Parts: sequence; structure tokens; C-alpha cells
Amino acid sequence: MTVGELKREIDGAAEMFAAWKDEGISVVPSIHFTGGEPFLFRDLWEGIAHARQRGFDAALMSNGILITDEDAGKTRAWDVFDVQISLEGPAPVHDRIRGPGSFRGALRGAKRLIAAGTRVSANVTLSRVNIRNVKETIGIAKDTGFNSIGFSRIVPCGRGRELLDFLLAPEEVRDAYEQAFGLSDAGFSVVSGDPLAGVVRGVRPPADCRLTLSGCSAGFSGVTITSDGTVMACRRIGLKAGNLRKKSLREIWATSPLLWKLRRRESYRGKCGTCDLWPTCRGCRAVSYAFSSARGKADLFADDPQCWLHGRGQDGPSGRHPGKHSNPP
Repeated sequence: MTVGELKREIDGAAEMFAAWKDEGISVVPSIHFTGGEPFLFRDLWEGIAHARQRGFDAALMSNGILITDEDAGKTRAWDVFDVQISLEGPAPVHDRIRGPGSFRGALRGAKRLIAAGTRVSANVTLSRVNIRNVKETIGIAKDTGFNSIGFSRIVPCGRGRELLDFLLAPEEVRDAYEQAFGLSDAGFSVVSGDPLAGVVRGVRPPADCRLTLSGCSAGFSGVTITSDGTVMACRRIGLKAGNLRKKSLREIWATSPLLWKLRRRESYRGKCGTCDLWPTCRGCRAVSYAFSSARGKADLFADDPQCWLHGRGQDGPSGRHPGKHSNPP
């Protein structure tokens, strides 16, 4: 999209939230500018400025490498509430996953933001490559000056299809989150938007609740808009709910069959659909979809293969060490 189209869609979203407010529904809207790499977009700051002027909170998700002192100053000037920088582990692990020299570039960008007074968070994508480095990675983030660190799981889609052997077994996911949350303190928070992380934290819905309250955000509390205007329930799922060049965000949000299926309990199969924690979890739909697709039968509403509450099952990650694919891209 051109920056003009971007501004138009920000305006459309603002109008949608204003209409919701008239109906007694009040939200604090935010836009997370991501990619690819958002700092490659030449009109990034014009878009962020417009979002802030229309009342949106703004955040950025970056690899950190391209962030200049000028960019860091602008994040402060426009009150960007968070810049998330990927941090996969100590230098050898991070560079193995993201390319030679990327660890040094990520920390350089983070330090520029910290010096400017911007809140900076690290994000780790858990896999068999970095599972043994959780404590060390948190230590690096603390020592660098990050405000917090977040954890998510690898989704075996796109290039990730090559990494099925690097998915963690359910019990390993549970243990990793328990270890990570145990290292949080008053001055440094450990967080995760992963629905299974909420299970570890003990998030529970009221009895007999059939409403979506928290958990997987796909189509429930957020959507992704790609560079060509495509609207998706989640950037890691890839299924299209519509396109802003054909319909407004308000119309897509209200009428998309895909988004409504994600909001309805009867869409969910297997143990996820019958679980008492469905209102506050629903498993990660991106992991479920990618894992089932990589196994030859794509199912957006399949069980989350890394949930430990209902057993691993025959087709879940086994926890075995990778074999022939021992060098991930």
C-alpha cells in the first residue's frame, strides 16, 4: 500500500472504533508495525505519526539491525510504546537462526532505543535450537537494558516447514514457560501472548462460560493487515479474511466467515473444542494450522499439538532430537 492508502485505512479503523464507542464498546486501539522489516518502509514515520494523531497506540516489531539514532529519537518523539526486537539466544544461537552478525546488529539497535528513552522488549521464538538457553537469553536481555522479554513458539509454516523436527514436545513447552516466568522480577518482566503460557500462569474462565475472553487473539482481539491490504486473522496463519482495497476493515471484521468461525466454540475440533479452558486459551491456531498442514491435512481448528493437558497424541511433536535436518535456516 502507498502511505496514502495506509492513512486511509488508519482513518477507517478509527471510524470503526468511534462507532463502537457510540454503542458502549470502548477499546484502546493499537497498531503494531511489523514486516518483514518495518524499517525498510520509507514512509514508516509518516504512517506512525498519522496513527498517533488518530488516537492509536503504536508499537514496532523489528530485527533491530537498521535502527539509526534518528529512528530511535523518532520512537521517543511519537511516543511509540514499545519496540520489540527478536533475540533468539546468545550470539552463536541467534546468528545460527537469523544470520551471521545479526546478534550484534540487534543489540546495537536496542541500545540506541534505550539511550533515547524508548521502551524495548526482546522476543524469543522457542524451538529445539534455543530451548537450553532460556536463562542465558533472559540474562542477556537484562544486561543490555531491555524492559522485558517475551516468548512465543515456532510456527512450522513457510520456511518453518523445514523445522518440524525442531518443535518442542508439550512438556518441554510447559517447562520452558515455567522456567522463564520464574525469572521475572520487579524491574524486568517475562511475558508471553501464547495461549499455553496463560495455562501455565493459571488463567481460568468462569464456569460454563462460552464467550472468548482471552487466549489466541486470531480474529478475536486483533487482525493482521499485509502490505497489499490483505486482512488475515493472524500473520502466522496466512488465511485471508478480505482485502481493504475491496471492503472496509469494519465490514471485514463484522462479516468475514473466517473471523466468525474463529470466535465460535462449535468450530473447534477434538480436545480444544471441549476443554474447560477454551474461553481463555483455544490453543494457538497458527501452530495448529501449520502443524496439520505440514502433516498433509490442513485444519485451522485442530488440537494444538503442543498442549500438555490432554496428552501428546500420536501426531504431536515427540520431543526427540532432530535427525537429518540438524541445521535450520
